[in-house]
Amino acid sequence: MKQLLFLFLTITLNSYSQDFSKVDNIVKAYPKFSKVEDLVNKISADFTSDSDKIRASFYWIATNIRYNLKEYYKPTQRRYSFYYSSEEDKKQKLQTLVDNLVIKTFISKKGVCEEYAQSLKKIYDLLQIESTVIKGYVRNNANEIGKIRHNTNHAWNAVKLNNEWIILDATWAAGYELNRKWVKEFDNYYYNIPKDKIFKTHFPEETIWVLRFGRMTKEEFYNQPIYNNTFLSSGIELKNPTNGIINVRNKANLEFEFIGLNESLYYLLSGEKYLKKAKIIKKGEKSIVSIENPKRKTTLIFFIKNRNAVQFNLVY
Repeated sequence: MKQLLFLFLTITLNSYSQDFSKVDNIVKAYPKFSKVEDLVNKISADFTSDSDKIRASFYWIATNIRYNLKEYYKPTQRRYSFYYSSEEDKKQKLQTLVDNLVIKTFISKKGVCEEYAQSLKKIYDLLQIESTVIKGYVRNNANEIGKIRHNTNHAWNAVKLNNEWIILDATWAAGYELNRKWVKEFDNYYYNIPKDKIFKTHFPEETIWVLRFGRMTKEEFYNQPIYNNTFLSSGIELKNPTNGIINVRNKANLEFEFIGLNESLYYLLSGEKYLKKAKIIKKGEKSIVSIENPKRKTTLIFFIKNRNAVQFNLVY
């Protein structure tokens, strides 16, 4: 499922990742391959290290596959049934279904998260690089804070590099939706998502993937504020509150504590047209941000340099 931040979503480069500009520039010149094998052969000819091959594959998928908004808003049922005689037969038939999905994706150059994730895994399989598809949960806006889903709504990838797993989300790296139209724009933040920030945006369904990157419950994940990549790649940290739902009854002002905030912070309440400047009091490395209590149920969005950063649900 694609991340939808509507009018205020912007794209920020990930300061944590290494420079792949040389790799990206080579891949930019690639044609729009219609067969996964042709892309793999080209990557194998141009790159020798697993690191470059992993990046090249990710960059091509994210910049050549268009998100299918029609499928997102009106999803078709994807139910498959078949007979199998053994576990090996079952495995082979499931792989055939995945391979057919990848074939269609390369021909149509469009898909939703499943197509992005399965296509990327197929490339890594052919390159003999260990990877997997992770199913799990993501949140798109403040209305989802505290509302726990029971069915997964997203798929992304983990790939092993130098004996360590790195997390990739080619879907969210591919672009974003603006007023129900797809905007193609590569977002580097979702290549090798920082391990200490993965649970800000993604929560795996399988416990083993949760344990590999930290300790968090599904309930804790859903109760967080909505963190956008603008904020996560800025180096700024929200210390308090860590709950995305704030009861505003009987409070004169609302206070938020940030670390590393060295610039102005603006905010917007749902239903209002204009951004307001928040009052900031510096206490060493801490910044205490104060805003007037709206004393009503609403969504609060903070902006950094006019970019959507953090969202809260205010309840009354």
